[in-house]
Amino acid sequence: MNARALLSLWLIAGALVAGALGQAPAPVKPLGEADLASLLGLGLDDETIVARIKKGGLAFDLTDAAVQKLKSAGASEAVVKALQAAAQANSQPTSAASAITYDQVLQLLGLGLDEESVLKRLAKSPTVFTLDAAQTEALKKAGATPKILEALTGVRAAPAGGDVTDLALILDCSGSMSQATTGGETKMTAAKRVLTDLVGKIPAGLNVTFVIYGHEVYGGAEDPRNCQAVKVVRPLAPLDEAGRTALVTTIAALKPTGATPIALSLRTAGEELAKNKSMCGLVLVTDGIESCKGDPAAEAAALVAKLNVSFGVNVVGFGVKPEENAALKEIAVAGKGKYYGAADSKELTDAISTIAKQIQDNAEIVDTTRRALRVLTPKKVQMPPVEEIYIVRNEEADSPIATKIGSVEKFDDYLSIPSSTNKYAVFFQAKDGWAAVPLLRNFSIPDRRVVDVKPESILGMVQVNGTGKTERIYIRKPGDRGQVNPPVQLAEKFGDVMVVPAGKYDIYVGNSLIEEDFEVKPGTLHRLK
Repeated sequence: MNARALLSLWLIAGALVAGALGQAPAPVKPLGEADLASLLGLGLDDETIVARIKKGGLAFDLTDAAVQKLKSAGASEAVVKALQAAAQANSQPTSAASAITYDQVLQLLGLGLDEESVLKRLAKSPTVFTLDAAQTEALKKAGATPKILEALTGVRAAPAGGDVTDLALILDCSGSMSQATTGGETKMTAAKRVLTDLVGKIPAGLNVTFVIYGHEVYGGAEDPRNCQAVKVVRPLAPLDEAGRTALVTTIAALKPTGATPIALSLRTAGEELAKNKSMCGLVLVTDGIESCKGDPAAEAAALVAKLNVSFGVNVVGFGVKPEENAALKEIAVAGKGKYYGAADSKELTDAISTIAKQIQDNAEIVDTTRRALRVLTPKKVQMPPVEEIYIVRNEEADSPIATKIGSVEKFDDYLSIPSSTNKYAVFFQAKDGWAAVPLLRNFSIPDRRVVDVKPESILGMVQVNGTGKTERIYIRKPGDRGQVNPPVQLAEKFGDVMVVPAGKYDIYVGNSLIEEDFEVKPGTLHRLK
């Protein structure tokens, strides 16, 4: 009997047996600012407080003002360093490290997060779960809604990696931009030059909006209308060559005149980005802080809460006074982006070049010519060659006799999705692989477009090395040691690369358990001996 026939028998038998589920550990709540102040007030030693920070993380943004308050409450340098490390972990761009585990989902629900918050966290994770009945019931008891359960087992809005389909550019046109740089040109001239260069490097087809502020002056300096001088000069739309030329022409004609309503400009850009509710990012170029009594950091945080800001709110401070850098950096931190301090024209050019490269690397262009799925060739990791990528109806996903309704035999080919309403499961079969593994479940494309999937954001690989012969190498779900349920993956000999969905597994060589609850990370080849 060949391996795949054996798998079919295993699946049929497995459908008659329910797996057991262990009790999840009690969740550790992230520390709020008030919680931390209370710990400091209890006179605990630094080691204890640092351990608590590392264990639970932070539930607040660590601004300079917050650090000063905590120092006043008794935070030592060791505690401050631990806080900064935790804050940095919170602000890291979405990556393979953002993969969420089943236990972490239970933890989020146990902390009382609402549906929207849990869905936003799941959107940052590449992990697609295959839940058994006991796990599903445990999630429901913890408060999981139908939308959360669907998101756990199916495709989500934002793949990992900081991808962006929609981009907002915001330019400061306030009066201070007329000041000369050390190179002799004005700040405005330098800003227009580098922004024009950025526009030239944005991939065609990316949705782009352009917002300016401070471009008009009304009456005297105290006229309240000056703080309303925010304008969308390019509504959100795909950038083609004609649009690129028009945008460059618009930038060339801008002049510095007015106030600095940064908060309103962020809100206005957010209204444009909300039209699509897609993966988005913002780039703000400014030479000073808010002058209109707004709260830009709060606006940036609101954008993160409301939109899918996968690329972050990135702020370029050009020729900013040293004492104003912290306020601008706070905007980037709140917006989950990066802050670039540029003291002169060269540093401004370098900052915009860095951002342009990131946009080019992360741009996801929406193809609306068909309703299809593409599994892209991995860029940063080598995966085994494809034998087949296929789709079945979602309700047949676990059946050994499921009917394939579409398939391709290589990466980057278009896999047509027949219906806008039906849900599907997508499987990846590697050449010489023993079993096909799920890439997506509960997958559908309601609108006409192409969805690109990075297999390395969902799948990981395991290679067990050794000498001599082996009775086969098995990868099983944790605790699944019986012979009724089939393994997730199997290798006939040492050195074979096995592909599995990211998650935790038990790994066997013959009948010997060599790894228990081993975490397979997406986009990673784990070599074991």
